[in-house]
Amino acid sequence: MKTLNIIGSGRVGRACGRMWAQRKVFEVQDVLTRSHASAGEAVKFIGAGHAVGHLSEMRPADVWMIATRDDAIVPSCVTLAASGKITPDDIVFHVSGATPSGDLKPVKDRGAYIASVHPIKTFTDAEQAVQTFPGTFCSAEGDAEALKTLKPAFEKIGARAFDITPELKPVYHSGGVFACNYLVALIEVALRAHEKAGIPRSASLRALEPMVRETVDAIFDKGPAKALTGPISRGDVATVRRQHAMVRDWDPAIGELYRGLGLLAVALAESGQRLSFERAQELRAALSGNE
Repeated sequence: MKTLNIIGSGRVGRACGRMWAQRKVFEVQDVLTRSHASAGEAVKFIGAGHAVGHLSEMRPADVWMIATRDDAIVPSCVTLAASGKITPDDIVFHVSGATPSGDLKPVKDRGAYIASVHPIKTFTDAEQAVQTFPGTFCSAEGDAEALKTLKPAFEKIGARAFDITPELKPVYHSGGVFACNYLVALIEVALRAHEKAGIPRSASLRALEPMVRETVDAIFDKGPAKALTGPISRGDVATVRRQHAMVRDWDPAIGELYRGLGLLAVALAESGQRLSFERAQELRAALSGNE
């Protein structure tokens, strides 16, 4: 087995470390985090490796995983490159979806092969992530020599790896932000709208849950165009006009959000042949106040 050192073992690092150790994909060697205590907790969770308190304590390794938060990836890489620990043909990779592997240039200049492998998955809890990881899609980019090792390593713990264009990673990552992070934000907006109408948040959550779950199921069963419901999909111009005006008066920022998402919904309904061109134009005018 190739040896693996982990720098910054958050939930992704811990979950992957444990799966690799259990399946004997890598020999987890040294783990470095912001403190020796947290490194010890990471090693305990992984079930393998040795906690260290400083980069100088880390031994040479075949593979180095940088599993820090995004804004710490480059500083960690710079420190690693300057440490003298990297030898030619080492593999250094990170798991960020927004950062291209090219940002690891400092270690590449030392002879390492660099890459990035990003799991398209939420890691709210490392223990749960281990249980649900099989089947996770992972985007991969970087040096071919690094990916020859990393793709099979991720596939052995149940991942499905695919290639991605490094230069467009911020746009790619925004897809996950829209689908996951901003879905949470949209539910918060819905709760605030219900609160404004006098419905307690707890009751609103219970009321919205079945509709949201049915909508998500429909999206992945039928596709977004056919899953779209509501006044825009019906071409109900009067309702959209009245609703937009009241929401805008209540909260201008949410009113602008309603307008922007409404215009996207109009385009979606039109592409799915749910609306005529004329009715789509009426809806756009109602949302833009150009009537």
